[in-house]
Amino acid sequence: MVVTQELQNVTAMGHRDIRYQTGPLITLVDVPRFSFMWAERRQLIIGQINGADIVALSRCDKIEDLSLDEIRNELRSYRNEIDLLSVHDSSSLENILTAVPEFMTS
Repeated sequence: MVVTQELQNVTAMGHRDIRYQTGPLITLVDVPRFSFMWAERRQLIIGQINGADIVALSRCDKIEDLSLDEIRNELRSYRNEIDLLSVHDSSSLENILTAVPEFMTS
């Protein structure tokens, strides 16, 4: 696992030699495993969400809404906007895909 800043540095270096288009860096936070990951790998999660263009809580359908609010509140000091992603809510994926074009760079 790498932090988002490392990915940004590598893609920027690649532009010296060739031109290519990159999409947004999207970090998915696995909701059912959040408590464990937050306790064991907090700095890694912070590093992954800090530089991301889009952050989404994935597998939201596997946990209660109250817990989602707690996770969002925990992450809010590192990232203000956090999307929800669930297979049971097709609009959640559409919302993320709709945001992708605004982050496209060349």
